[in-house]
Amino acid sequence: MTRTVRSSLGFLSSERLVMNTAFRFVYPFLPAIARGLGIPLAQAGLLVSVRHFAGLATPGVVRVAGRGELRRRLILLGMGLFILGSAVTVLTGVYVGALIGFALIGLAKPVFDVSSQAYIADRVPYDRRARYLSVFEFTWSGALLVGAPAAGWLIAKGDWATPFWAFGALTVAAALLTPVFVDPDLHHRMARTERVRFGRSGYAFLIVAGLFSLSSEMIMVVFGAWLENTFGLSLVALGGAAVLVGVAELSGEGATFAFTDRLGKRRAVLVGLGVSALGFAMLVPARGEMAIGLAVLAVALFGFELTIVSAIPLASEIQPSSRARYLAWMIVAMSLARAVGAAIGPALFVSFGLSGPAIAAVAGDVVAAVTLVVWVREGETKQTSESAMRSDPGGR
Repeated sequence: MTRTVRSSLGFLSSERLVMNTAFRFVYPFLPAIARGLGIPLAQAGLLVSVRHFAGLATPGVVRVAGRGELRRRLILLGMGLFILGSAVTVLTGVYVGALIGFALIGLAKPVFDVSSQAYIADRVPYDRRARYLSVFEFTWSGALLVGAPAAGWLIAKGDWATPFWAFGALTVAAALLTPVFVDPDLHHRMARTERVRFGRSGYAFLIVAGLFSLSSEMIMVVFGAWLENTFGLSLVALGGAAVLVGVAELSGEGATFAFTDRLGKRRAVLVGLGVSALGFAMLVPARGEMAIGLAVLAVALFGFELTIVSAIPLASEIQPSSRARYLAWMIVAMSLARAVGAAIGPALFVSFGLSGPAIAAVAGDVVAAVTLVVWVREGETKQTSESAMRSDPGGR
């Protein structure tokens, strides 16, 4: 029996909220984790680094463990890695164990993400796909606005390890329920282990994804320092700025839900790039005014979220015969770009103030837009998988 699209989407989104919360709560509560492990904060920062680097192995895992395009197997593998990572982190209670656990979690999330996105894309026609995938993406802002406060409450009631216990237990329950909500893999996919060539549009779009990720990271990595150094904001006030980030992200996801399918995915990405570039450019004259700076940051983040959430359905049809693998390479491109942005953003900030990374971010978005217009063509295939043909056509 084929599961309805909406029931599968609701189930996968619920589990992704758990995984996203496990990712995002670490940033505000990293000092508590450091104290729990008995290590300095700088050393705890390596936990976040190893988590990002572990995600670079996603394409290899998708190709080998998932036999290329097996959706349910990869979804369950992502859950299993997450459960194992959470358990290793808290059961060892030592720094080396936490490093291993964070690496497993860092691989689990992108494996789960790309296989779930591909599963949804298989079952939804291209002209309606952005609406469905944007619902899946609502869990990113939800993790910051809802999940992180819940994790803070768990730490207050227990200790730094309590959220990991909760996230692991919820994912065990999700793994047990997966056969109820996710269709079995199609047997003909088992042979799809051959090497895939993405073509001009495919490779060009990986560059686009890297460039807009680079632009955003260069600003996000220094904005807290700008607020603290220029205006002397307290940690509480900086937490308020984090809420602003979550609201801006939620608005961008909502805009994708409402407009991207009607506007067209490629055009929506262009609009998002234009809005984010405008926001980054406005940071230059607003760098001495906190209220204006926060407002234009919200504009830039809105544009970025519209860009990235619209980019996912666009990417899902660039290489429809190998969706999971292409989405995995998109994650690699974005992760590498963020690593570069995290390195050069502070250097530009120290040398030129906020204007340095802001101007560089504008340049990155402009080059991304030009690359998109010249080299990337929007997919025209409306439905490609056998599973889509036998799924509920109304998405009920």
